[in-house]
Amino acid sequence: MSQPSTLVVGPVPVAVDNKHTNIDPRSHVQIANDRTFSKQAGSLYSLPTDRKEHSRLDYQHEMMRLLLNDSIYPNPDVVDNALTAEANPTPNIVDLGTGSGVWAMEMARKFPHSKVLACDIVLPGYPKESIPSNCCFEFLNINKDMGKLQPIFDVVHWRLVEPATVDSDLFFYDVARILRPGGIFIAVAANPRLLDETGTVIPLKREGDPKYSHFQHLMKKVNDYQFAEGPPRLLHGHWDEVLGRNPNFQDFKVEEFLIPSGPWEEGMTYKRREIAEMMNENYLRVVRGLTAGLRVHGKVTLDEIEKLEVGSLKEFRELSPGVHAYTKWVFATAVRTDLAWSARTQPWKVPEWFGPADYIIPPFSDES
Repeated sequence: MSQPSTLVVGPVPVAVDNKHTNIDPRSHVQIANDRTFSKQAGSLYSLPTDRKEHSRLDYQHEMMRLLLNDSIYPNPDVVDNALTAEANPTPNIVDLGTGSGVWAMEMARKFPHSKVLACDIVLPGYPKESIPSNCCFEFLNINKDMGKLQPIFDVVHWRLVEPATVDSDLFFYDVARILRPGGIFIAVAANPRLLDETGTVIPLKREGDPKYSHFQHLMKKVNDYQFAEGPPRLLHGHWDEVLGRNPNFQDFKVEEFLIPSGPWEEGMTYKRREIAEMMNENYLRVVRGLTAGLRVHGKVTLDEIEKLEVGSLKEFRELSPGVHAYTKWVFATAVRTDLAWSARTQPWKVPEWFGPADYIIPPFSDES
């Protein structure tokens, strides 16, 4: 493969061997209640985009490392092989929806011969001297700007950005276009709603029920806001089908994990307990981020938000029966074929059996 010396984000080449970062102008964010939110994301992304949230993402990054056996990406043998200096003297990596940038900067340090581009609609404000010289940050909206990226990448990373991606199927075609033949697509998604042992969303319970959960009610409020502008975008349960029908990919692999919301299971191994404890702490931080978002965006009274926040924090700290549940994490890799890129000719159709209850929290039923 020929190795270009620049990564092209727009009409002007961006040299990633220059130490710099492109921090968002304030016009792209809004500050409310001491938290920062993206104006561009709107209802697509309800969590804050500030340093406090980035700290949570860094913590979550370490939990995923433990889950993936001390790796920061799935299928490490395949990914490592694509990025070794022997196989690829100057590989190009792009992290789409980089968040805190922790993954991108770690990759830049792990593969110092690579060039890493980290993109998002709100970027972390790291001092220039703390950013590896082979890494740069650039403003890019994956729903509008994928056409600005050139087909020069050996690895494309997209982690926990599915809810903010309007059309995952179309996005996968865009990813294939910017990958070189043999390049690797890494996708990670999670369903933070409380799930049972089969991975099914637990229905809402009424107050007084032993299984009542403030957090599940909080997530229902988030659902109502998040999907007000369109259908649910959490389609990771169908990635094997979506990737399988995409002629630009081959050798795809999808793995699913159910992580307990805390160390409530009996007979847990040391590692599983450690992961569950980290997931529990992550939930505590997520609750604060979600309620901050509802105070800004949601059509929920402040008193109701306060009740849901206090109740959610209490039940996760005490591991009450209502949160004896799981969260699903999905990891996928796919290899770009050697064939010329094919554009999408027909959108992927949701199976007839698929319903909102498969991903979002259903409303009360007579049995609730």
